[in-house]
Amino acid sequence: MKQAAGRGRALWLGGALAAALLAAQWVSGEDGGADSGRAVEDTMPRKEVRPPENQPAKETGRDAANEAEQLQLERLERRKFSAQAGDIFRNQSWAPPPPPASSKPPPPAPPPLQFKYLGRVTEGDETRVFLALAERNYIVRPGENIDSQYRMDAVNEHAITLTYLPLNAKQMLAIAGPGNVQ
Repeated sequence: MKQAAGRGRALWLGGALAAALLAAQWVSGEDGGADSGRAVEDTMPRKEVRPPENQPAKETGRDAANEAEQLQLERLERRKFSAQAGDIFRNQSWAPPPPPASSKPPPPAPPPLQFKYLGRVTEGDETRVFLALAERNYIVRPGENIDSQYRMDAVNEHAITLTYLPLNAKQMLAIAGPGNVQ
């Protein structure tokens, strides 16, 4: 009984193998004949190659077919690429390119005024201004320097004009007045 089961199994496997081979041959599109290579060769169109007029004619047949299949390198031209395609190994990034560096750095600017206006006193034609900077208080008249950094140039109803001495830059400090409340 075991032998009969073994034979049946072998027959099934043999049949499956035969079916697989037939399916593979059918999918490949060949009829399985010995001259299948010749049939493909016969259906291939052949180009006629004419020798240049200054050279003698060559042999026909298989040599002419081989010559037709070879590339004629002297007739090929080199491709021309744009300048952007030149360096394919350059560093590439998704980040936008940095802005171009300016030729001159911007001129230095004076620091913002840190003075606090406390008040003023006018006696005759002389005006004194009370200013505070951090923990220090200053009483200044027009033309006087403050810590060798600032000079008070003018005082009017709405502003005090100071000059930052290291850069000789004028700055305005707004003070309380009509329409300008601190």
